[in-house]
Amino acid sequence: MSKQDRHKTSSSYNFTILNSKIGLVTVLVSLILGWTPSYAANATLKSISEIQVLKDSGFGMDGLAGARVAELTPDGSQILVSSADDNSLAIFDVGQDFHLTFNHVFKNDAIIDGLNGAASLVVAPDGKRVYVVSYYDSALTVFEKNKQGDFEFIKAIRDGLPYEDVFSEEEAVKIKDKLALLGAYDIAITADNSQLFVASVASNAVAIFTINKNGEIIFERAIRDGDNNDYGLRGAVNVVISPDNSQVLIAGYNEDAITIFNRNTKGILNYSQTLLNEKDSIENMLGPQGLAISPDGKYLYVACGKGNALIVFAKNGQGKYSYIQSIGNSDDVIDSLGGAGHVTTSPDGMQIYIAAESSNAVVTFIKLSDGKLKIHSIVKSEGTKQTDELNGPASVYVTPNGEHLVVTTGKGDSLIVYSLK
Repeated sequence: MSKQDRHKTSSSYNFTILNSKIGLVTVLVSLILGWTPSYAANATLKSISEIQVLKDSGFGMDGLAGARVAELTPDGSQILVSSADDNSLAIFDVGQDFHLTFNHVFKNDAIIDGLNGAASLVVAPDGKRVYVVSYYDSALTVFEKNKQGDFEFIKAIRDGLPYEDVFSEEEAVKIKDKLALLGAYDIAITADNSQLFVASVASNAVAIFTINKNGEIIFERAIRDGDNNDYGLRGAVNVVISPDNSQVLIAGYNEDAITIFNRNTKGILNYSQTLLNEKDSIENMLGPQGLAISPDGKYLYVACGKGNALIVFAKNGQGKYSYIQSIGNSDDVIDSLGGAGHVTTSPDGMQIYIAAESSNAVVTFIKLSDGKLKIHSIVKSEGTKQTDELNGPASVYVTPNGEHLVVTTGKGDSLIVYSLK
């Protein structure tokens, strides 16, 4: 199938995940389904127990309306949350036993710019900065710690196009798209704090920024879908960097594709491979939204929102990926991967967690000795009350010590903490 044909058959990305609020009841469904696990000897079947729910109220608890992504600072002292409906960056202090308390929220106002539709964030490895990307403002917003150790707004990097022009196909708009940040949706940073990568839905691209020794953020280049017929970057929604910083991977929602670039020691990207649902006969890899790489770099996990599935790839010695498994709602053992949108792993790589937005579920898998996955448990909401918490889970984050799972809910306007001890 030609590039042009693929573009004709691909559907437009549906961003209702940034809107709509419906409440559901939370229950725990354990699914140790009578099978004898053949996972590696060092794997531990950790139970999930809810220990805290923080819900947006506007009174002493703010910045969680349409909560999208949460991340812990390197020193473990704070959790930062990007929220699309509050157009904000919220900060929560981490206390004893990982108890969270509200600290501060930054929202769009006369001074702070670039947070409308705050879709994702990343904390710098040294903990001195947090970078937020916004879908509606098409911006990269920078916050930095001051001398008192508090984050403060520094600047927003953007082309400045009004939202109504962001998705325009007019040539005049495309010419103004200098930074490839239109519909900015996800961001990643290298371990050495030298480069930022932004996946942008409307630009159909990944934007690359260099951070120099003085901390200046310099636009380096954009890799756009139209640059190469082999790319699958239309509707770019997610970007991840391999643990050794040698590869950058981008999910193209509108092409049912994952595009992989090799990254050399100078930070230069070279095209390696595109995993394409139709070309590679990958079952259910429709609308890839979330990517995660195992800590050892050997496996790639893809959460697929349209396919309602989790796809597993294995990496060979040449840095190429091959398909090994698809787990979807059509399987007999699971029906809770609807709107699979975000995926992460435990620090040891033995557990894989996935947020299924339309199923109102967080699903846990165990990695087996052959690299394939087996379901362990489901935390799910199945009620109709407005007070329910696990409503439209948007992201899952495991703390570096592996003891806690933090879930954001885009519809439930909440931040939920689970113990994994």
